[in-house]
Amino acid sequence: RQFRKFREEGVVMETIIGLGNAGCSIAEQFSRYPQYEIYRIDSKKRSGKKFKLIPKCKSHEEYEERCPSMKTFFKNVSGSCLFIVGGSGTISGASLRILEAIKDREINILYIKPDIEFLSDTKYKQHRAVFQILQQFARSDLLKRMYIVENEKISQILGDLPIAEYYNKINEFIASSIHMVNVFDHTESVINTFSDPAPTAKISTFGVVDIESEKEQNFYDIEMPREKRYYYAIKKNVLSEKNELFSKIKKQIKNISKKDDKMRVSYGIFSTEYENNFAYSITSATLI
Repeated sequence: RQFRKFREEGVVMETIIGLGNAGCSIAEQFSRYPQYEIYRIDSKKRSGKKFKLIPKCKSHEEYEERCPSMKTFFKNVSGSCLFIVGGSGTISGASLRILEAIKDREINILYIKPDIEFLSDTKYKQHRAVFQILQQFARSDLLKRMYIVENEKISQILGDLPIAEYYNKINEFIASSIHMVNVFDHTESVINTFSDPAPTAKISTFGVVDIESEKEQNFYDIEMPREKRYYYAIKKNVLSEKNELFSKIKKQIKNISKKDDKMRVSYGIFSTEYENNFAYSITSATLI
């Protein structure tokens, strides 16, 4: 019921483009929601529509040189795009060639930061190159925004996970969190203090917030944040009752603002039909 209007209106909130194993696996998690068009690119064959198989290469440089044209593949893509990539994968060398094919669209990046402690020297260099370049592109306003998430951080949020389902559960959580924020961005709030995002704060991450304990857990440790947006999802019946929740939320926001007077903090409250109240955050910074 919560998202019925999106299904009925056929709203496409974003085109999802996954590159490589990590990117494709997360992109496929969005297929459970009808509001997305899913495109996948990999050097290993995957079933389903809107998939592009590219030649398997041995190096970053070779993937960039041999990446085929994507113009025909993306000919029906319009509006906002979310490009998902894990930088340590060799196939990430094709990222810029792929992004070039959709450069006239509004592009957000979802970067999956690997656990660098266990990377080989080659994979670490691949990660570092893609990680730095994409951040520079975001800072230069060639990209709308770059979101960074770290598997280890999400694993800590979810707690102990079965080994066989480890990445699947993490990918599912990433997709569902982004989807919920997208839904709120397309839904009228009960009340909000949102303003246009700071034009220079382009490096971002997501977070989940326990409203009762005020504990916030981010998907990545952003250094020197300059902006925070909170999305509070509150049960419809609670919003209709007289209670202290609104005062509690405002107090939480004020306490966060006091910790850093250079950081702009805003929030929105949204009515839901879920059994529990919950909240998400987006933290953004200007620094690479």
